[in-house]
Amino acid sequence: MMDILKTKFLLLARQPASFIVITIVICIFAFVLGLGQQAKIPIAVYSDIEENLTNNIVERLNELPRTQFTIYEEEEALSKVENGDVNVTIHLKESGFDLIIAPDYMEAPILQNQLTTIYGEIMQKDAILNTFPVNMHSEVMLALDEAKQSPSFQIQYSNFSNDESFIWDSQLQSLFGFTLYMVIYTVSNGVFNIVLERRFNIWDRLTISSISKTKIYLANLMYCFLLGYIQVALVLSIFHFGVGVNFYGGYLNTLLVIIPYLICIVALSIFIASISDTPGKFNAYMSVIAVPVAMLGGGFWPLEIVTSEIMQTISYISPIRYGMELLFGVTLHGAPMASIIEPISILLFMTVLLMGIGINLLEKKGLR
Repeated sequence: MMDILKTKFLLLARQPASFIVITIVICIFAFVLGLGQQAKIPIAVYSDIEENLTNNIVERLNELPRTQFTIYEEEEALSKVENGDVNVTIHLKESGFDLIIAPDYMEAPILQNQLTTIYGEIMQKDAILNTFPVNMHSEVMLALDEAKQSPSFQIQYSNFSNDESFIWDSQLQSLFGFTLYMVIYTVSNGVFNIVLERRFNIWDRLTISSISKTKIYLANLMYCFLLGYIQVALVLSIFHFGVGVNFYGGYLNTLLVIIPYLICIVALSIFIASISDTPGKFNAYMSVIAVPVAMLGGGFWPLEIVTSEIMQTISYISPIRYGMELLFGVTLHGAPMASIIEPISILLFMTVLLMGIGINLLEKKGLR
């Protein structure tokens, strides 16, 4: 078995072009989409509420990363979004706020979530102040600040993702999303060699020797897994040590939680190989499947901004959904390994199901 594995890597060393190209593509896309947009996005604001309150809200909003909020008169603010100078204009009102959004702006739900939190906190504080005389406002502010520093209750959430507040990091989104997407092609290239070897009866010659079919399968599947793992580990290491992406202390854990995802992709590739009559059809099927799997699973954009319940439901069949949950869980959400058992279990279930069906179909084809 080790001899087969060694031979596979020697062949890879002779023809590493595909592996290198996919690795470079991942790095380029992740950098351009996640790190290449460091300039803050301008957002216009006009208001019907008091000037001091408006300034407080805008000051808090400008603490958010990647965005720059500027106050304008109503006519100018609306003309900016109409002319495409900004993607969003915010209208602040006593009863809430309105978002005037450009048609192609994808991050409106994220902005709305952040704005709701900040707006609610400031308006609540203002309402409390207004219940007291003006000469007591300074004392009330001190009391509110003290209460914020030392709250009466400590609330701890039991789930790492906290469904009530959407936390997002554009750098990690692009890095994780495109890595999980592109590694599908790397793993499928390894399985493609299995398809070719079976088609040209190379496996038949091996089984005649002392090597059992089980060892042949294990060696080939291990090669496909290691091929994908090396690529993912290489990309994550480049962005962690070279580019300086913040993994929130979870870099080493990402190298662990990526394992069940890669095993599942190997199983998916084996299943597709089992229903493909020719190597050409296998490549075509994998190309057709990879893109929707990434789109449905949140590889290209956060699932939290998808409003369609149907699309949200369909996303549960995508391995990338669970891969993203694992990676974000151990990085952005700081989840302990014990709290991410559910996505790991689902990926392993998919692996057993797809691998079992795939190998059985491959063996039936071999008997024909």
